[in-house]
Amino acid sequence: MLKSNALLKIALLASTMATAWGSQALAESIKVQVNGMVCGFCAQGISKKLMDSGSVKKADVDLDAKIVSIETLKDKTIDDKTLTSIIVDAGYQVVKITRSPE
Repeated sequence: MLKSNALLKIALLASTMATAWGSQALAESIKVQVNGMVCGFCAQGISKKLMDSGSVKKADVDLDAKIVSIETLKDKTIDDKTLTSIIVDAGYQVVKITRSPE
């Protein structure tokens, strides 16, 4: 009886921990192809606006490839409409958005 109670407690604890771990949102890696970026000032402006959104942990701009790489915070997301709005409002054109879990 003692062994079955101990096993039951271990199983319950493992189940609770798995549920807690599974409920944590993953960070997301987003690549946005953007037309119109030509200089470091462009890159700095887009990065700042994305960071101000409250959902972005990191935003890097590759001017040569015309790609903005975004990493979201673990418990946050930023939808395509919001991303597009931020970039268009900054004066640039969104060509394509690609997402993958981090």
